[in-house]
Formats: sequence, structure tokens, C-alpha cells
Amino acid sequence: MRVRVPPGTPEMDQIAEIKAKTDIVELIGEYIPLKKAGRNYIALCPFHHEKTPSFTVSPELQIFKCFGCGASGDVIKFLQMYEQMDFWEAVEFLARRAGIKLERRQFSSQEKQRRQIYALNQAAAQFYHFLLQKHPLGEPARRYLQQRSLRPETVEKFQLGFSPRQGTALTQYLLQKKKFSPAELEQSGIFFRLQRPVNGFQLFDRFHSRLVFPLFDHRGNIVSFSGRLIPGLLENEDQRGKYINGPETLTYHKSRHLFGLYFSRDALRQDKTAIIVEGEFDFLSSWQAGIKNVIAIKGTAFTEEQIQLLRRFVTRLNLALDADFAGNQAALRSINLAENAGMEVHVIRWPGRYKDPDELARRDPNRWQEVVKKTVPVWDFVIQTACRRFGVKSPLEKKRVLAATLPFLRQIDNQVVQLDYYRRLALALDTDIEAVIAEANKLENPSSVTIPSRTEKEPPHQDRVTLLGEYLLALVLLSPDPNRYRFRPTSFALKRIYRRLRTFLKKHARWQLKDFVQSLPGELQSKVQELLLRWGDSLPGGLDCEIVRTKRELEKIHKRQLLQNLSKQIAQAEKTHDEHLASLEEKFQKVSRQLIALEKEE
Repeated sequence: MRVRVPPGTPEMDQIAEIKAKTDIVELIGEYIPLKKAGRNYIALCPFHHEKTPSFTVSPELQIFKCFGCGASGDVIKFLQMYEQMDFWEAVEFLARRAGIKLERRQFSSQEKQRRQIYALNQAAAQFYHFLLQKHPLGEPARRYLQQRSLRPETVEKFQLGFSPRQGTALTQYLLQKKKFSPAELEQSGIFFRLQRPVNGFQLFDRFHSRLVFPLFDHRGNIVSFSGRLIPGLLENEDQRGKYINGPETLTYHKSRHLFGLYFSRDALRQDKTAIIVEGEFDFLSSWQAGIKNVIAIKGTAFTEEQIQLLRRFVTRLNLALDADFAGNQAALRSINLAENAGMEVHVIRWPGRYKDPDELARRDPNRWQEVVKKTVPVWDFVIQTACRRFGVKSPLEKKRVLAATLPFLRQIDNQVVQLDYYRRLALALDTDIEAVIAEANKLENPSSVTIPSRTEKEPPHQDRVTLLGEYLLALVLLSPDPNRYRFRPTSFALKRIYRRLRTFLKKHARWQLKDFVQSLPGELQSKVQELLLRWGDSLPGGLDCEIVRTKRELEKIHKRQLLQNLSKQIAQAEKTHDEHLASLEEKFQKVSRQLIALEKEE
């Protein structure tokens, strides 16, 4: 949804001030590495997978544009796309960053609801944490955490809490003490309705009798909670889910969430590698053991949103998951998704005597720190796991190995890498690679995730005249004094821009490119921004000479086209004995001499 702010309002004035005090190169450089290229900066696009940089940032225009996927905008738009902020969240973030105090404004109903949920979740987290740390009701949870060897500083850092068996304690606290409404409690997802024969219904805490883990997004907001049943508190425990998550809400989307990312993000950026574990205790015990670049997922499969979120921080995933994930098709497809997004995927070699990272990290933290360094590429792991599981001696065993591995090896995007793994599989089965490839080709096309591929920076179907005309306009605009140059635009859009340029130069004694761009209507502004970003990173050293050379090249093309037209007219005049034949021939000779003179100037 596009946010429209009326011009001339205090909000508009403050947004302009925020943009003026925010350098787009500095801001984007905090998220992705930028490289200087001419007047601009370039990088691999963070919004789609590519191998050659097509993402361009202009310090002069304070905008970005990707020539691969088309993403473009200013500092606010970048935060909206990269951080999944709404418009006003991005404005407020930049205001805090720039030290600007925003004036009060009206929020949309959805914004109000989101902020209310954040506030309610924060209050609930404080209540849960207090009960765990200081209230007698929290004693069972404190004993349980001691059994799990979680230290007090770990409990404090991650704000762990406890929801008592009396599932109305938090309800009363939020309604009576914090003055939230029943509707706001329901919108948070923490509560469910418990029907009562007399009073209709009561809001009941869904996490009652559980250790509670606040779920932070990557910006530090508590978006929801998960809960782990405390053993011994409830009857029929085996009939209840050991772990539960909050439901989908305006703030919480399970497919986008990664447990611990907010706390691990700095270590992830530094190491460029994420150690992936399956649950909250795997994460907490690993963190406590000194491993900070760790992330927890629910189960063994990633979603596309989680992969795109991780791409912002790391280039490699080291999986410390249940060995059974090698037979999990959803997990392996998500691994293929990660590889297609340009990430390396490895599997941590797991010591058999420990059931999970939590147990190893608690019992032997030094060993766990060594284990995480021992990895194998994921497709090697798939082959090795299948061979161990089924054996490789009999024809039936080999057939089972092929059935377990080929559907996934076929998903490898790079054909050279894929062929190498076919060769490794053939070696493991003591057979010919041709036989393995033949079996692979019998399979149906695998379902795989497609990532948008980069298009070339120069439009493939653009004719040379149009391309040179756009290049010339960009060169003139990027020059210190566009008033020095006159040229003939090569398209209708360029003519409109050129006319406005001449008008602007007459009205303004001092040339400011940014002011000129902002003076253009929307469609022309976008066109100029695209041209400046496309050519601004490849400007030659002698700008004036390049402008002269480009004008000469366009003039030569124009002369050649004119000669072709004159040739056709002369041929027709000879057939019809046209009286204008002599003048056409004279004109032809004149244009020919002009073309020869232009070619000699090079």
C-alpha cells in the first residue's frame, strides 16, 4: 500500500529533513557491501540472486536501482524492501538514526493494531519473566531450567518466562493493571476463548503451565511467544504438545521467523556462516557454550522467506539437524532453495553418542565448539547417509540408494557440480557414471524453486541510435555545465527531457542535477534516474571528449541513414527521369563529404 503524504504538511517537511540528513550510500552500506564505480556504487542485488552486480546506488541522486530485478527507490523504500518495514516504521527508524524528533501524527488502524500488539507482548514478556525469576509460582520452571543447565545470565538475556497453571493470571494483569482491552488481548494471539456457562467466555492463556520463550524479530520487537511444557505440572502430558507456538497474527508469521536472529545478527555478519539447529534449547545451549552465530528453525525445512532473510547476513549454512532430514523431501528442497539463492550448504558431522546439540553443548561445550567446525557439503552427506542406511552390496541395496539420492541430486542447479556428484554416487555404488545418469534421466523433472535471473544492464532490444542518445543525455546531465552542449535527442521521451533541461537552465544560474531531477514529472524523473544510474558507474575520464565523440558517432549514423535514403530517391529519379535528379546527386555528394570529414576526425 502506497503512503501518500500531502505536500506542505509538517510530516512532509520532516520526511524531507530526514532524507536530507541520511546518506543513502552510508545506510545501504550498513546492510550490504558496496563498491565504488565511477560516480556511483554497485553491489550484488539483495532482492534477487545474481552473480554479476547490477544493483546501483547514486550518492548524487540519493537513490538505488537494480537493473536485474527492477527494484528502485530512496532510503525509505530500501528499508521497506530490505527490513520489511512499513512506510512509517522506516521513517521513524531513519528519524532516530538522524536524531530528529518526529511530530505527532495519525496512525492507520493497522499501524495502531501492530503497535498495540508489540506493547502488549512486551508487557506479557515482563510478566512471564517476573514470575520465572522472582515469584513462588515460578519455582517448578526454575528447577526445570537448572536441570537443563541454563545459567541465570542466559535466562535474563533471552527474557525467558513462565506461565502458571492458572491460565487467567496474565489476563487479569493485562486487563486490570495495564488497561488493555479484551479485543487487544485476543488480537495478540496469546489467549484463546474459554466458554463459561454463566459469563459467556473467558480469555485463557494458551501458554499456561509452560516455560515461555519470547520470539523476537530481527529488529528486536517481540512478535509472539513459544512455550515448552514443564514436566509434572499437568495430567495427561503425553496428550498435549510438548512445544507450542503462538498463532499467525499481524506481527507474527511463522514462515518468516528465525529464533535467535536478533541476538546472533552481529556474529552472523562477521562470520558469514550460520549454524542451524532445530529448537530453542539447541540454540540457548549453543549460545551459552560460546557459539554466537547460531540460529534455530522449527523442524528441518526452511521457507523461502527465511532463506531470503538469512541471505542478508550470511553466505553459508552449516546444518546441525537430525540425521533423518536426509530423507525429508521438504528439507532437501529447502536446501536446494538455499543453494539457488547463492548460499553454500554444509552438514555438521554429528558424534553419534549425543542426541542433539543441546545435550552436547551442555555436557561438553568444548567438544561442541570443535564439532561445528567439521562439516561436509550437503550433497555428499545425502549420498553418504543413503549408502549407510541401505548398504551398497546387493543390486536391491544399490537400487534403494539411487531412489533416495537421485531425486535430490537432479535438483542441483549447476550442471558441472551435478555431474561431479553423479560421478561420486557411481563410485560409491561401484558402477559406471553413464548408468547413474541414465537412471537420473528416467525421473520426472524435479520440482525446484526458480530465482529471477539477472538481465543485462544494456537492454538487448534497444537499437544503437536510441542507446547512444540516452548515453549522450546522461553524459550531458552528469557534466559540470550542461549549458555548453547542444544535441539532437533521438526519441520522444529524450526530447521532452531535453526541452525541460533547456528551460531549467534558463531559470537557474547554478546547475544542480538533483534539483533538475526533482523538477521533472514522475515518468520523466524515473527515466532520467535510470539513465544516470546505468551510465554513471562507467563514465570516462575525459567527459567533454566523450560527449564530443558520442555526438560525432550519432551524427555519423544520421549521415549514413541520410545517404541510404538519398540513394533510394536517386534510383527512383533515374527511372522516372525526375527533374530533381541533379539536386539529389549534389546533396548526396555533400553528405558523403560530411561523413568522410566526421570519420577523419576520429
